[in-house]
Amino acid sequence: MHQLFRLVLGQRDLSRAGDLFSLDDSEIEDCLSQALEEIKVISCSPVSTSLPK
Repeated sequence: MHQLFRLVLGQRDLSRAGDLFSLDDSEIEDCLSQALEEIKVISCSPVSTSLPK
């Protein structure tokens, strides 16, 4: 998976998510399936109930 995808998805560093739009398609085409699977895992996981108030 592209390093930026690992940073954004794996470490949940959303401050870098906008940088994904600056990548050339050819840089990420090979890892899109893996990135989508990771997004599915994240979106299906339970939301933490210990969020700060």
